[in-house]
Amino acid sequence: MRILAIESATVDCSVALCVGEEQLQVHAEAGAAKPSEQLPALVSRVLATGGLNLRELDAIAFDHGPGAFTGIRIGCALAQGLALGAGLPLLGLCSLRILSLQAPDGRVLAMLDARMGEVYWACFERRQLASRPTASVIDVPRVGARADLQCPAGVDVALGDGLALGEHSFPGTVRVLDALARPRAVDMLALALSDFEAGLALAPEAASPLYVRDKVALTAAEQLARRAGR
Repeated sequence: MRILAIESATVDCSVALCVGEEQLQVHAEAGAAKPSEQLPALVSRVLATGGLNLRELDAIAFDHGPGAFTGIRIGCALAQGLALGAGLPLLGLCSLRILSLQAPDGRVLAMLDARMGEVYWACFERRQLASRPTASVIDVPRVGARADLQCPAGVDVALGDGLALGEHSFPGTVRVLDALARPRAVDMLALALSDFEAGLALAPEAASPLYVRDKVALTAAEQLARRAGR
């Protein structure tokens, strides 16, 4: 299988490519153009390194969110444009599911900074199969205030940059991993392969972002109210 993966839901934008057992990944460069704006160049670079053109791929995977609104839209639009031009199917992957692959096997609470004092979170069952790692959803992605988040029962591990927003009150049985972790394109490859084999690929025109939250910023009145409540 030959799959291109585009991750743009956070500031750590990256692109990965699998060619059989070989995996390649390139990251956006800090201090250059905005990370999401570097995606076309990253795609060109990883394809050149892998010695492939778009029409030689089997599918394109993209991070459909939740995450940064602009990044998700750019990544989705880029993936759709590439897929339409090359006649390829698309695989939309959840950013939190991608993140959960950085944890060991078990029940994983994945958390990402949603801005405005909130976090995106969801729970997954992470397993290492003989062929590749996988993650199945337990709780669908949600968004809410960090202080209001209650750790679901049975969680073994928590990780993600949403942990950095405040003190956690998890049970002692929950192991807290990297509080700076964000999704990586290279982890998308295993999930994309599994989803492709399960028949979950989409036509390009059917792909869309997963926002979870409709608002991108607080109004002036909401900002004042929040400051007054501190």
